[in-house]
Amino acid sequence: MANRPQTAADTGPRLLWFSPPDTGDSPRRALTRERVVAEALTVISTDGAGALSMRALATRLGVVPAALYRHVRNKEQLLDLVVDGVLAEADCQPSPALAWTEQVTVLAHRLRAVLEDHPGIAGLLKTRDPLGPHSLALAEAFLAPLQEAGLPPKQTALAFSLIYDYTLGFALSDRTTINEQRVQDTATRRQLHAFFRSLPADRFPALAALGQHIWAGNRNQRFTASLHTLLRGIQTAPRSGRQPRR
Repeated sequence: MANRPQTAADTGPRLLWFSPPDTGDSPRRALTRERVVAEALTVISTDGAGALSMRALATRLGVVPAALYRHVRNKEQLLDLVVDGVLAEADCQPSPALAWTEQVTVLAHRLRAVLEDHPGIAGLLKTRDPLGPHSLALAEAFLAPLQEAGLPPKQTALAFSLIYDYTLGFALSDRTTINEQRVQDTATRRQLHAFFRSLPADRFPALAALGQHIWAGNRNQRFTASLHTLLRGIQTAPRSGRQPRR
């Protein structure tokens, strides 16, 4: 077959660009509930729960808002799914060979680590009833060893709330805040300690003596010490019935 004569259209600017063969519509990632939840978590972790809206989320995913409602009923369900998905990352099976106090300690550390890995979720948890399957599994994991403490049911529930709320509250004191960053920096921390020592002892005797011990780069130590204090209080609370397992 003779070669087709070259036309002006063939030699125009179009030939200066490489165009891959036309294979029809560009491949598109399917929208799934998992993608919706994962993108919502990204928004919350980056900008906070207040920045999440269904319209903005749809734009990020490249779909119309109505498409989201094929996977979640509404924003409230989406938030519940995000929370439960994060809590799924917490290993809620401490060794049963550990004493009840050690099991609770392990669980609290694991919960704190997960919440600090996902900024914004601790604050969101304070506004919701975590009733998803993973949320329930975590609550069950905390309550089971606390029952071993031998407290009456109401006191056991209060002990659970105390430990859970403390862990959430600590995670809310974000490690990326200015104050936390200040005490983590060695040079800044030294200057801060010098400032406290320079305070007039007649007006601020406690701060002058203790300031350097309060504003210290000891976040992990603070969490552990306070948790142990709470558990010691639970251990010494009045009991009736069976004795706690050591």
